[in-house]
Amino acid sequence: MAGIKAKDFIDELRYDIKVRDLLKAELVLGHIGEVDEKIQHQAFFELSRADDDFAIPLLVDILVKKPVLDDTFPMLRETLFAKVLDDSKILNNLLRSELDSPKRIILIQVAGESRMPETTDVLMSIINEEQDYKIIKTAIWALGMIGESSATSSISEYLYSNTAELVVAAIKALGELASPTAIQRLSEKLNEDQDLDLLILDEFSRAQTPEALNKLNSCLSSHYAHQRTAAKQRLIKIGNKVVPNLMNNLLQHDTDLQIHTLNVLGDIGDESAITSIRKLLHNEPKDPNVRFAAYEALGLLPIEKGAFALAAGLEDPVDNVRAAAARAIDVNYNMVLAAGLKNILREQGLEKQKIIQTIIDAECDTLFIDLCQEEIFTDFALPYLSNQAHPDLRAHFLTLLNENDLQELAGRLDKASAPKAKVSALKVFAVDDSKMILNIYRSILHSLGCESFLFEFPAEALDKVKSIKPDIILTDLNMPDIDGIELTKKIRELFNKKQLPIIMVTTQNEVQDNEAAYAAGVDKIINKPFNEEQIGKILTKFGS
Repeated sequence: MAGIKAKDFIDELRYDIKVRDLLKAELVLGHIGEVDEKIQHQAFFELSRADDDFAIPLLVDILVKKPVLDDTFPMLRETLFAKVLDDSKILNNLLRSELDSPKRIILIQVAGESRMPETTDVLMSIINEEQDYKIIKTAIWALGMIGESSATSSISEYLYSNTAELVVAAIKALGELASPTAIQRLSEKLNEDQDLDLLILDEFSRAQTPEALNKLNSCLSSHYAHQRTAAKQRLIKIGNKVVPNLMNNLLQHDTDLQIHTLNVLGDIGDESAITSIRKLLHNEPKDPNVRFAAYEALGLLPIEKGAFALAAGLEDPVDNVRAAAARAIDVNYNMVLAAGLKNILREQGLEKQKIIQTIIDAECDTLFIDLCQEEIFTDFALPYLSNQAHPDLRAHFLTLLNENDLQELAGRLDKASAPKAKVSALKVFAVDDSKMILNIYRSILHSLGCESFLFEFPAEALDKVKSIKPDIILTDLNMPDIDGIELTKKIRELFNKKQLPIIMVTTQNEVQDNEAAYAAGVDKIINKPFNEEQIGKILTKFGS
């Protein structure tokens, strides 16, 4: 700008540096934004040659007064870091003596970004003695960046601060430290606030130390749905690294833990988990939800050896379990399974009809096409598709037959009278993140004469309910992004209990979950696995 000559600007700065006149140098550099870029570069060069204890305060002053230069001139902060790293004593002295808050914050940031362990003691004294929460917050962050475990106790005290920003800063700093003690302090903070719980689980997920992974894994046993859901999402994202922790869960006697673990193992897709899951099934767990989850997980894993063991699931007494086993077989179908399955159908009496119905309702395309070569299969399958199955299933398998050049069977199915459209007594929304469960809902609700609307993602159900009001909603509890409790809260903002009953259908039976569900506006909680009779009673009581 006019009025400032480049030569005079640089000459004055050089002279002030030479005679160590800090005040005049600050006045000169206060005009650095008024000279062109070339002169600015020259000024930083002169500062880089100055004594560290003289240059550091000047560079900090520029960052405070001309913050825009921090973005446009990386050389500014680089020069400051170089000076600080030359002698940590200078930074420590400035941290102790600097009273100007903005400048002190810059100095603390430099200590953290430079990861200088020599500044730990000074930073700890700052968080113990300072009153300005912005300075404390920055010092907590810096201690986390430096990573000295000796700071754990001082930082942990701020987990219980009355200032939310300091609590968050402490959580993130302890996550950076990630020492066993730091992880333990974070775990002790769980269960106080839902948002903070999620932040703590993020830190466990980011740290991925053995202690952090153990704590994250332990959250699968939490009494709170939001923790379980968040833990599952983060464990799935971490992937193979947590599989050993998860496989150990299957040895425990906590059925809810086993179910959540199986869900995660299936989504991770690591075949090393197959043996542990098969051992669990071999021990014949009494809870059908465990058996269901085990077969569902195996349906997501590549089983090359021992796939024939899946066939046993088709003879399970519970419909839902048979459906999950059928899907697992469909995904891993091979010659051995084919032979075993055909033998089962030949040997079974009336049970074979249940097996065939399961194969159809679960949309097991590979099984269906292969078994269509067997008269014992088609004799039941075609009439079932014509007279009882959901119209969508009939249309699906008719297309599948044509695509596989089975026109004779397609013709028989096409000529058979399609099921007459029923006058739907009720419109029912079913929300569950398991496609298998949604298939089961579809068949049951169709058999009960209801019009079903199926949603794998709760957000879609929430959007749909604004345009189509159902007579009743059936929702799962544990779902990603929006769990059943949150979904209920959001729907209750639109409809009260008299207007729209909501039934929660879950594998859980946690007191905290149940209390939270009823507080959110759920009318009743029923447990999986469910069957047509149970759903029918619920619809009779709440859907009329």
